[in-house]
Amino acid sequence: MSLVQALVAFGLPSILTLALGYGGYKIISLMVPHNPTPVKISRFEAGNIPYGEGRLWFPLQYYGYLLMYVTIEPILILLFAIASVPLLGNFILFRNLMIIIGSFIVLIYPVMYYSITQINMIQNWELRQ
Repeated sequence: MSLVQALVAFGLPSILTLALGYGGYKIISLMVPHNPTPVKISRFEAGNIPYGEGRLWFPLQYYGYLLMYVTIEPILILLFAIASVPLLGNFILFRNLMIIIGSFIVLIYPVMYYSITQINMIQNWELRQ
């Protein structure tokens, strides 16, 4: 009975929120006319139509470090929360927490691999003009 109550308490509001948001989006997209013109779909720089090459290439050398921080931070917060739980006498709680940590590591490994490859790209560290 408690699992059904938890699903109703957490699942139903999230499903309703997603359904109402998508429904509102569809209703608005049906009401607004869609007439793409070349001016509407063109790219603008500071309100002006762009011409020629850009003056400066914006370096993204710290993008990989940002990705690493954003992916590791949730795991660290979860580990701090787990550290305060008494796990000595409760094997089921320990098992469930280890499943959560393992799933986090499995999901975050591809992002970490991509961020490390971004850090090692020399082109991101050069300032070109």
